[in-house]
Amino acid sequence: MKTERMLSILIYLLQKKKVSAEELANEFEVSKRTIYRDMDALSSIGIPIISYLGKNGGFTLIDTYQLDKFTFNEEEKKFLLEGLSLKNELFDSHQFSILQRKIELLQENNEEYHSPITVLSSTLHRKTIEEETKLKVKNILSVIEEGYKICISYVSQTANISSRIIQPLKLNFMDGSWYLEAYCEDKEALRLFKLTRIRNMEVIKDKTRTAYSHSNANLGNEKQMEQIILQFAKSELGKLYDFFTDDEISILEDGRIAVAFHYEVNKNILPFILMFGSRVKILSPQWLKDEYMKEIQIIYKS
Repeated sequence: MKTERMLSILIYLLQKKKVSAEELANEFEVSKRTIYRDMDALSSIGIPIISYLGKNGGFTLIDTYQLDKFTFNEEEKKFLLEGLSLKNELFDSHQFSILQRKIELLQENNEEYHSPITVLSSTLHRKTIEEETKLKVKNILSVIEEGYKICISYVSQTANISSRIIQPLKLNFMDGSWYLEAYCEDKEALRLFKLTRIRNMEVIKDKTRTAYSHSNANLGNEKQMEQIILQFAKSELGKLYDFFTDDEISILEDGRIAVAFHYEVNKNILPFILMFGSRVKILSPQWLKDEYMKEIQIIYKS
């Protein structure tokens, strides 16, 4: 704690011509006596601190002293602050707020930084689910750092519930959701687990590392793509720009909209299509038309 405070004081002095012991004491929430001891400690390790006595006294560094390797330009400081703001939204950690405050002290104007970027919701989930997922992220990061394994209860996309012992490797944020990349001992291969589908998690304090090969792991790297052509009502144009590019969208003579794009065959696109109700029509492929009609019939009968 003392070393961290002394480094922060040194950075603070780099941004000031002269600073009083009282100002430093207030800034770092310690007594003036502690500040004097910190100054003596900094001087003893060769930091060229100049002390001024009297009513307008204080501390400063000699003009030629710089810490080029530890300082950032204003653009770099803003970049770091914006990154911390985004990471704080994703991970919800008090540590990021502390880091943000420390970097704010590095700014030349020493004012609180207001990022031009605001993230109101980092995922597509409801707030309650986001909070639950952030807690899982925090716990899993701790498990990865310790090198432990976990036993999870997992619900697959097809509603199959299984118990797995896995070795967590890293977290991936994809398509608005968190996924855990882990070695599954049951499947003896790398797998991706969606965090919202991990219903229970128990830490196993076993640091035995299982040998595996990334090159042989099947994480869906070989994607089979197929062209899908849909037709939408003209009222859906605004929504379509949330999902498709200009090159994929064509406006027809009657105002309706045709969309042609490539999609992974092993991914279920029906929930997306059903979201548009009667305002969408599947033009191709035929198998997708058939699956869509089956789904509509199931919904109707239920």
